[in-house]
Amino acid sequence: MNGKRIFFARTIYAIQWFYLAPLLPSIIEKYSLPLSFAGLVPLSFFIGSGSMQLPSAFVASKIGLRRSLFSGLLIMSLSPLLVYFSGSFLQLLLSYMLAGVGASLFFSSGGGLLVLLNKDRPSTALGIYNSLFSLGGLLGLNWILLERYLGFISFALISLMTLFSSVLCYLDKSDLKPNWNVVRDKRIFYLGLSTAGVWGVYYVIGELFPTFSLYYLHISLVSSSEFTGLLLLSSMLGGSLGFLGDKVGKLRLFLISSILGTVPSLLLYTQAFLPAIFIVGIFNELAISVLYSLTTSIAKEGSSIGLAEVNTIDILLGMSLQPIGSFSGYFIWIVNLLIAMALTSFLFKLRLRI
Repeated sequence: MNGKRIFFARTIYAIQWFYLAPLLPSIIEKYSLPLSFAGLVPLSFFIGSGSMQLPSAFVASKIGLRRSLFSGLLIMSLSPLLVYFSGSFLQLLLSYMLAGVGASLFFSSGGGLLVLLNKDRPSTALGIYNSLFSLGGLLGLNWILLERYLGFISFALISLMTLFSSVLCYLDKSDLKPNWNVVRDKRIFYLGLSTAGVWGVYYVIGELFPTFSLYYLHISLVSSSEFTGLLLLSSMLGGSLGFLGDKVGKLRLFLISSILGTVPSLLLYTQAFLPAIFIVGIFNELAISVLYSLTTSIAKEGSSIGLAEVNTIDILLGMSLQPIGSFSGYFIWIVNLLIAMALTSFLFKLRLRI
């Protein structure tokens, strides 16, 4: 595999997606806010990342993928310091949103460069790309162990690691200015729609199942961080199976993975919730890896533009499953699955155009 600097940066990048999750209770306490405000912290990151995916891809088409991912990591390196020194909850939200904006500049550019560097095995490269996101996520969830003992130094360390990864990527001379016209290809739009529910179900389970298990299953399960950690561990395995996209038909693998990455969520109503979450984690991540491979095979030299488009749809549409799930109460998994399957049906519309 070529692109080791990008793989390293992907791991560091993922830490910033999760490192504040275990700190949410202390953040709420620090600013004397109701518990319901906790969800605004991850939401601020998603808004920054989701809304800026396509604008960032347009920037990359002008300045090149290498400068784009360097700029994204550079912006992200500032965020933890700004978060730490935030004087109000609003400042914290804006500081964390900044990390999301930086993430949008890195994600599609990094994926596009990996496809360029590994033209013979794009699915394998993108599968590893996703596995390393899960690894970084696990590091982020456990960053609280450093924060408890090191305080400010733990935040500064994330900043320095992100800055270091940005310099490494900038020193790699591989580059490309993607073709912006790819954004007009309706096949990529349908790909994004068909996987938005799959993407959304994953995050709803990770963030809302611990609460569901307490109120409806009357089980004092594990903390949210530990449960999300189980999801990420199984996701690492799913991402490592991305090489299957280079061996078998991508569309068929995508459909099967999407079904197996969502339908087992119905088992969350039963005592078989642990096997269910393991299966969902594996196949959900495999579906996303194959999605990225399908996108790049359609987009060609505009791979980063295509990745940005599907990620925009996944984030902005997928994150809507969280409030919908919350209002659905006990029926959360049924409602979310129906929405996910309805969205996945757009894959059959895509089949007519490939």
